[in-house]
Formats: sequence, C-alpha cells, structure tokens
Amino acid sequence: MLLNAKEILLKEILYQYLNQLNMICHCEKCIEDVLAISLNQVKPQYITDIDKISYSKSEMVDKQKNTAMLVILTEAASKVTTFPRCENCQPLNKENS
Repeated sequence: MLLNAKEILLKEILYQYLNQLNMICHCEKCIEDVLAISLNQVKPQYITDIDKISYSKSEMVDKQKNTAMLVILTEAASKVTTFPRCENCQPLNKENS
C-alpha cells in the first residue's frame, strides 16, 4: 500500500487545530478543500506501510516544520472560508465585513 505521509500528518494537525483556524464551516467538503490546498503546497513523502509513519512524525518534533505546516493549513483555511464551495455557507463579502 502506498501512502502519502504528509497527507496523514496534515490531517492530524488540521483536526488538532480545527477550532483555532476560524473556519466558518467544518463540513467534509470544506475540510477536504483545506487539505487539498495544503497538500498542493508541500512536497509529498510516500511510505509503503502505515507502521513507518513514525519516522515522518518524528520530523514533526521539529517545531519549525510543525509551524510551517500549521501556517500552510491556516492559509488554506482562510481561502476556503473566504470562498467556500459547500452548500452550507456563502462566500464572505469583503465589502460588507
């Protein structure tokens, strides 16, 4: 089985900080949009076994790498909040804010 370790790590960080990201919607579509935008910003890191994810997670002990991934998620969450594609919410109108 081929897995993108960065996808797993980003998803974990996203759910860890979900309430702090100030997203107006937490539906599956919005979450997936945030992950897709974020994954397009990072270099993939493929593993062949989920048990080998611990090596990738050990890199996240480095606060700079962890912070960089959180910044990427925050920027993606901001884009999704500004221009949501789900039926639950309307795009934010900057003029009325």
